Amino acid sequence: MGDTEPEFIVSRDKLESFLPLLGAEVDEEGFIRDSETGELFESSEGEVLSIDEIGYLASGDDQKIIPVRDNFSSVVSELSDREFRE
Repeated sequence: MGDTEPEFIVSRDKLESFLPLLGAEVDEEGFIRDSETGELFESSEGEVLSIDEIGYLASGDDQKIIPVRDNFSSVVSELSDREFRE
């Protein structure tokens, strides 16, 4: 199994209720924040995405959640980059 972090694919309607398990929450503007620090989670490209723009959640070394834009090319790019990093 190794040291791989869990990855989550979840429907948008369930995402908001699932985030507290990851130490995150959705703020009043629809962005995902760290529950402890209040910091916004950014995509690999440095974008802050609203919950409606997220199609995949990855995890990383710098932050525990990396939101990925809800389009095929963004998700494939994140997964491809992940394999090269490992």
